[in-house]
Amino acid sequence: MRRHLAFAALVFCTLHASPAAAEDAAISEEAKRHFKAGVALLQDPDGEKVEEAYREFKAAYQMSQSPKILGNMGFCAMKLERDGEAIDAYSRYLREVTDIDPDERAQIVRDVQTLSVGVVRLSITVSEPTALVTDVRIPVRGERITNVYQAEGGKLSVGVRPGHHVVTVRAPGHDDATWELDALAGGRESHEFALKKTVVAPPPPPGGEGPKPAERSGPGPWPLVVAGTGVAAMAAGTVTGILALGKTSDIEKACPNDVCSRRFDLDGQKSSARTLVTVTDILLIGGGVLTVGGVAWWLLSPSGDEKKAPPAGAPAAKAASRPTFGAFCAQTGCFGSAKVGF
Repeated sequence: MRRHLAFAALVFCTLHASPAAAEDAAISEEAKRHFKAGVALLQDPDGEKVEEAYREFKAAYQMSQSPKILGNMGFCAMKLERDGEAIDAYSRYLREVTDIDPDERAQIVRDVQTLSVGVVRLSITVSEPTALVTDVRIPVRGERITNVYQAEGGKLSVGVRPGHHVVTVRAPGHDDATWELDALAGGRESHEFALKKTVVAPPPPPGGEGPKPAERSGPGPWPLVVAGTGVAAMAAGTVTGILALGKTSDIEKACPNDVCSRRFDLDGQKSSARTLVTVTDILLIGGGVLTVGGVAWWLLSPSGDEKKAPPAGAPAAKAASRPTFGAFCAQTGCFGSAKVGF
């Protein structure tokens, strides 16, 4: 690292040499500022910022086309594991710069040879020409290495470090696509991405209100209440019926052969018995009607079904009629009725 930083400083001094030289005169002040920023980023006290420095060196090279910057670009690309770019930059640097220090040249030659043996060439084709390609190498130990590339015209060819790679392609309006591979040294891998458009939910209809949620309806507790009341009424009618039978039995015992003693209140006992019989009829008949009606209500009601809200403008459905019950008594006896509509 110190060797490369010393070299970067040397190139920086060359870029600031006398403007009498034709090459230096062609280098703009803006290119020099980018180069100076790249060197400062590599020498940052908090740690070298290689990715940012690489961008600065590339900007300086695009503006100046000075081959002396290629050495710095090759160093940064190698540190970022962009091995294909490092080989290209170093190779051009060795060809185009003639006054390289012999030790520096020998070291760069060894670096290029090492990178060339292990580099993995990836060829990627994307259906969207503006897609971004993110390559993440997951080492056995250490932090993950991430690099982002632009697929120009939907095609990308890069050289990467051997290892386990996860390649993700992103494009506006499309779902992300991923390619995972174990890249071997010196290998060549290719993959084609056919991105799918992202499905967007349709907007709600005009008016600001979406479809109303389904309404749930059911018979509720009322059928059980009605049936329970009927059962209770029949139970009470059974009791009054037993009392009525008891009264009748008492009259028969007190009046054998229809002859009653003067002390026995026959008319009062008969009236009491008739009252009990009437009450019994009402309770039994009414209770039976309520019980049958409650059960019918429960069976005929849409228990737990979903009722969808009618479309806008559609006539409202008629409300389902509920069961109706009735009971009455007359001189001829007691009667009950139940009416269920569906």
